[in-house]
Amino acid sequence: MRQAKNETDAKQINRQLFSVDFHDFLEKEATMNDVELSQEFHISIGDVRLLRKKMSR
Repeated sequence: MRQAKNETDAKQINRQLFSVDFHDFLEKEATMNDVELSQEFHISIGDVRLLRKKMSR
């Protein structure tokens, strides 16, 4: 099935929030605390908490 460029771009944007790959975040989230995750992905601790909150929905 063919996809438009806009649709492909939208999926790519949804896959990455705060420039963090969700699959990588899920793997590391199980073993790291908030501070370690924020340093690993170069985002703030608040952003880490926001990502965890969004994932639990």
